[in-house]
Amino acid sequence: MKIECFANRDWKRSFMALVVMASVSWFQPAISASVAVNCPGTAATTDREFTVTTDPGTAVCLASDSGNINGNNDAVNLLGYITLDKTDDLTSGAVPQSLTASPPTSGLSGTFSFVAPAGYTNFVIAFKSGEGQLDPDWAAFSLPNGVTSGEWAISGNQELSHANLYAQAVPVPAAVWLFGSGLLGLVGVARRSHKA
Repeated sequence: MKIECFANRDWKRSFMALVVMASVSWFQPAISASVAVNCPGTAATTDREFTVTTDPGTAVCLASDSGNINGNNDAVNLLGYITLDKTDDLTSGAVPQSLTASPPTSGLSGTFSFVAPAGYTNFVIAFKSGEGQLDPDWAAFSLPNGVTSGEWAISGNQELSHANLYAQAVPVPAAVWLFGSGLLGLVGVARRSHKA
């Protein structure tokens, strides 16, 4: 009889251990891995490829072309993005010095990071290389939500000219505008009744 109770107790302990292990593995987050994305991502060997590697999430090739992107009414701005910063000077953009690229200019690979300023969303990182040899001369990548750093690389031998950071302004909900208008109206009414 005592042997059966002991065996029964061991079975219960083993079962509970299995339940705990299954619960831990079920609720454990998936391990993420760095993902590299090429832009323009063509099979042609005569073009230049820009690569951005992020972890977690996957960047998306938003646009690429020949010519320049200077952050002043350029091709990325025309897609609805605001220039926040540019690495080849200290004053360009709506939030200067929010982007750090290493190196900021020159080199064929490096890292980037930025502090996500309040009031902006849908961040885009763009890299510009030299003109006149391979195309495209620049590429822009949409970054996954929450990703503020990564690695970059450029194929060929023309080095980085500069990197730009873009984003879209967070829209202010209509209710906030209505609430603000209502408050201004109440202030106006209060002033008139105070003067009377």
